[in-house]
Amino acid sequence: MTDVLLVQPPLPKPIGEYSSSIILCPPLGLGYIASNLILEGFEVEIIDMAALNLSLDQFKREVKQKEPKIVGISAETLTYKNALKVAETVKKENPEILTVMGGPHVTFLAEETLRNPQVDVVVRREGEMTMKEIARRLLRENGDLGNVKGITYRREDRIISNPERPLIEDLDSLPFPARELFPLDRYRVPGTLITSRGCPSKCIFCSAGAMYGGRYRVRSPENVSSEVHHMIEKFNFDKFFIADDTFTVFRDRTRKICRSISDLNVQWFCESRVNTVNKEILKEMAESGCRVIQYGVESGSQKILNSIRKGITVEQVRKAVKWSVEVGIIPVCSFMVPHPEDTLETIEETRKFMEELKSLGALVVVSLTTPFPGTYLYDHAEELGLKFILEDTDRYDMATPVFVTKNLTLEQIEEAFDDLISLCMTQESFQLLSREI
Repeated sequence: MTDVLLVQPPLPKPIGEYSSSIILCPPLGLGYIASNLILEGFEVEIIDMAALNLSLDQFKREVKQKEPKIVGISAETLTYKNALKVAETVKKENPEILTVMGGPHVTFLAEETLRNPQVDVVVRREGEMTMKEIARRLLRENGDLGNVKGITYRREDRIISNPERPLIEDLDSLPFPARELFPLDRYRVPGTLITSRGCPSKCIFCSAGAMYGGRYRVRSPENVSSEVHHMIEKFNFDKFFIADDTFTVFRDRTRKICRSISDLNVQWFCESRVNTVNKEILKEMAESGCRVIQYGVESGSQKILNSIRKGITVEQVRKAVKWSVEVGIIPVCSFMVPHPEDTLETIEETRKFMEELKSLGALVVVSLTTPFPGTYLYDHAEELGLKFILEDTDRYDMATPVFVTKNLTLEQIEEAFDDLISLCMTQESFQLLSREI
């Protein structure tokens, strides 16, 4: 019998039907929640339905067999509808099971989520301490959730939002994610880790700032190094993905992490911003095993970069790409269209810039701008001149148009996207990248 069952819902489509930019990684948020619950003495299991390609009928059999008291379900925008189906399946099997939903989508749409009767509780923002308190209250005390911080829940016919829970100040205090509960052989990059939370930047299309209250918190280099050693010794990983929103914010910290793993003979890749790197830090990263770095570039127009509060210049992009190539790191530059102020002329600037970066040795990828809940783009869509044309969150895959802008029709957006897609990674370059990651 399981105390808490944590569930990653299935994707709307099989992973193979999505673009090559979607890489299946372990859902570390669930791993962190699991390890904290285990430390408290609870029996915990994780089911990653996306990785296991599990149907709802198969999942229902798992619920019947495991008899959990609490089912916690992760929900992003793309998986939100399937998360609701998972909760419904749980309630059909046993209405007494407490269904808890967390993740960025429901954090910002908590009351709307609870209008679905199959969801009992929404955990807002970080889940480790909140889920531990919910489990303690339900399984060891009187079950009253009245003063549990960081939740929105239903009491009879009322939806109640409790006060926010303070963010975890010391990330080093958290136990490493319970990776042993994941089907590690099902992931493209099982060796995924997170060394920080949040992002200091204010890009209008990103929810990281709102998710973490505008805070950026980091783990110590020593703690990160300890986890890498643990992952090698326990799981025999030799490739790692540092899944931070921006890994290189503090160069001295980055340098210390690199030096602590430089003798391990591992390969790793990360996401970064062009205004946080220089050639020296990139050289240290390469020497410690960094093979690929993804830069969020978003547009080739400085006017557009300014309008989306990206906080970078096209010249910084050029320099970062050149430096990366010179030290032996493959730079992958990601772009998005359309931005609210984009025109056919600014998109042409983006196309030319993508071609220029390719000539410098970068790989380029492009997606359609998607206003996820919690972003400035979502909250201010009307004043930015966006008109939503798609409400089905199953299709919020960043490859399907969600809105039209004041400057561009749907046909123009689709044509521009197709044109930019033609510049992106060829099968040969994707195979090259696949070998590195």
